[in-house]
Amino acid sequence: MTAGMQITNTRVLISHIPEGVAPNKDHFRAETITVDAPVLKKDELLVKNLIFSLDPYIRHEFPEGKIESLVTGFAIARVVSTNNENFPVGSLVFSPSTWETYTHFHEPQYIADITMLDGAMDPSVPLPAYNGVLGVPGFTAWDSLNRIGDLKAGETIYISSAAGTLGQLAGQLAKRKGLRVIGSAGTDEKVSFLKNELGFDGAFNYKTQDRRTALTELVGEAGLDIYYDLVGDDTTEIAIDLLNPHGRILAVGILLIHQNSEPYAPKNLINILFKQLRYQGYIVFEHYGGLGRFWEEMTVLVAKGEIKYTDTVLKHGVEAIGETYVKFLSGAFQGKVNIQVAEV
Repeated sequence: MTAGMQITNTRVLISHIPEGVAPNKDHFRAETITVDAPVLKKDELLVKNLIFSLDPYIRHEFPEGKIESLVTGFAIARVVSTNNENFPVGSLVFSPSTWETYTHFHEPQYIADITMLDGAMDPSVPLPAYNGVLGVPGFTAWDSLNRIGDLKAGETIYISSAAGTLGQLAGQLAKRKGLRVIGSAGTDEKVSFLKNELGFDGAFNYKTQDRRTALTELVGEAGLDIYYDLVGDDTTEIAIDLLNPHGRILAVGILLIHQNSEPYAPKNLINILFKQLRYQGYIVFEHYGGLGRFWEEMTVLVAKGEIKYTDTVLKHGVEAIGETYVKFLSGAFQGKVNIQVAEV
């Protein structure tokens, strides 16, 4: 873009959500404004957002104490103007973009999180996959299991909220390592998908079945070795009871909080001592240096169909992101959810 040009930018603003109130469509407002294209300083760039990634953690990142503010998530975008030699005009990037048509990157911490997709992509893999199974969710599952999972063939792992992108991939990676994999999901259709499509050894509907009874039966006499926790609810207490000595709890997600419910504090934490359990949290944002190794290993598996995934690609305007995100938090979609707001 040349100096003096203007851009028409649709953006989504979010109101401050009071504590204890779940987000709803009325908390979001879309506006369209026409402004001068930014004059870029050194290392800055302007991108046009193409495909937004909807992820649970975004709910936790909503700004507090402000009347209205922009929402930041991740997106696949195309560089339309640049003063950064690492990102030429026309290149595809994976970036922490705000919910708007165009995002101007001028803060160093955000520029540092932009990743070039050109050269890393496999043309046989649909582009939205780089928001999901080959994006931050996929990398989270891959890196957390490799970094803190200590997976051993013959062990049993239980994955909560297993029908989402993280759970789907974590289960398949554990199966490839020779583990017995158990999962839970919120509908019978998702349970069937886990067992019949992804090859989980067992799964149950946590909304219609008693979790303690169902998990105890599926674990059986072998016991549980790893609980891959994506929810943060009272299932942790059940898992602690079922875990074998030297078992592990990997705390990777907090879906309960994203849905505006109170986290549950297990009453049997003393068993962490008696069973010598390891209870460890994982946050992906500290580990982006491993993205290259992740793509090198996983892209070929996804391209060959050895790693399966489900995603939903909704083609809407930017103005629909807020309402769609509320539906997403309620579990209305299966697998990874993307909103494509522009032609690629």
